[in-house]
Amino acid sequence: MSLLAAVLTALGAWLLVPPVRQLDVTARSALRLPRRPAWGMAMVAVVVVATTAAGSSAGLWSAMTAVLVSTAAHLVGSSLAERRRVRAADEIAHAMQVVAGLLRVGSVPSAALATAARDCACLERVAATQAIGGDVPRALQEAGALPGHEGLQSMGRAWELAERTGAPMASLTAQVSEQVRRDHDTHRVVQAELAGARASARLLAGLPLVGLLMGRIAGGDPVGFLVGSLPGQGCLLAGTTLACVGLVWTEHTARQVQEG
Repeated sequence: MSLLAAVLTALGAWLLVPPVRQLDVTARSALRLPRRPAWGMAMVAVVVVATTAAGSSAGLWSAMTAVLVSTAAHLVGSSLAERRRVRAADEIAHAMQVVAGLLRVGSVPSAALATAARDCACLERVAATQAIGGDVPRALQEAGALPGHEGLQSMGRAWELAERTGAPMASLTAQVSEQVRRDHDTHRVVQAELAGARASARLLAGLPLVGLLMGRIAGGDPVGFLVGSLPGQGCLLAGTTLACVGLVWTEHTARQVQEG
C-alpha cells in the first residue's frame, strides 16, 4: 500500500502541476482533453480513500504525504506558470509597442516586423515565416496560442485585415498595441486584488496549527492524540485533506477569474 501511495503521489503531483506549454484552445476542444488539475485531485482522492479503507497507520501516513506533496506541487506549479505568463505578456506588450512605433514613423510592415524581432524573441518565428514568404497572419495567431501571448492573435487579425482590405497597418497596429497594454494592466490589477484572497486562504489553512498550540497551552495533548492513535491519525488526515482541497480550490477559482 505504501508503494502504491508513493506511485499515485508522484502521478497526482504531475497531474496537478500546470503544463509549461498548453495546447491551443481549439485543439483542446477538438480532442476533448480533460484538465490536468481535475485528474490530479481525483488521483489524490483515490489515495486517501484507499489508504483510509486499509485502516493501517502506514497507509494513513502515506495518504497524508500524497495530499501534502500533490498540493505543494500544484501551488508551486501554478505560481511558476503565472510568472511565466506575466513575463510573456510583458514581452508581447513591448513587441507591439515596437512594431507600432516603427510603423508610425513610416516603416513598411515587413521591415518593422523584422526589426522588432531582433529585440523581441516572441516575434522571431513570425519574422522567419515572413522571410520565406509564409502566411504571417496565421503565424501570428499560432504564436498567440501560448499563455501570455494572446496579443499576437489580435495582431494577426489586424495584419490579415490590412492585407485583405488595404486598411492602414499603422493605425490598426496602434489600436492593437493600446488594447494589449490595457488588457495587461487590467490583468495586473485583477492579480493584485486576488492576492488578498489567496493570502487569506493560506492563512486559514494554517490556523489549525494555532489550535494545536492553544490546546497544548491549555494542558491537553492534541499532538499526541493525532499522532499516537489511529482515530487521531484519521482526524489528522481528514483535516489536512480539507485544508489542502481548500487551497487548491481557491487557486483554481482565482485562475478562472484571471482567465475571464
